[in-house]
Amino acid sequence: MAIKDDINSIKEELNTQEQFLENMIKSERFFKKYSKFIITAVVLGAIGAIGYYVNDALKEKDFKAANAAYAKLILNPKDEQAKAELKQKDASLYALYEFKVAVDNNDTNALKSLANEQIDPLLKDIVKYQLNEPSGQILSSYRAAINGYELLKEDKIDEAKNEFKKIPLNSQLQDLVKNLEHYQGKTK
Repeated sequence: MAIKDDINSIKEELNTQEQFLENMIKSERFFKKYSKFIITAVVLGAIGAIGYYVNDALKEKDFKAANAAYAKLILNPKDEQAKAELKQKDASLYALYEFKVAVDNNDTNALKSLANEQIDPLLKDIVKYQLNEPSGQILSSYRAAINGYELLKEDKIDEAKNEFKKIPLNSQLQDLVKNLEHYQGKTK
């Protein structure tokens, strides 16, 4: 009995070793067959990861340089070198600076030129809003809410309701509009 058990355990051991060797041979064949693809995938993955981190580092460097140039412009608005650097590193931040200067100086020509620049769409909408031109949905909804409120203060309720209807139902301003329509702009 003990000899049979020993023989069975040896057979099982040999079977597991045999399966292990079979799997090793299969994986070796698989690697030989697809080695070029595997190596290419690993190399491309490494290049992609390196490129991602390099790109991220360059963006961070440009971000810091743009902020430094903006800080210089705040301290000295006549610094042309800081203006050029800011315009090169971050056009939207430069446009924001120019927007502030144009609003402070009431310069509509500068605002019109900013409205034609390739800048952040929300910033462009704000510039157009400042020029009383049609702007994006957010600011046009805001404008409609303000106009409606002004009409409510003048007791022009029907006109105010028409102004409030310009605001989309999914707008974040709808709660405010409902309250204004209910109270009709009056406080008790």
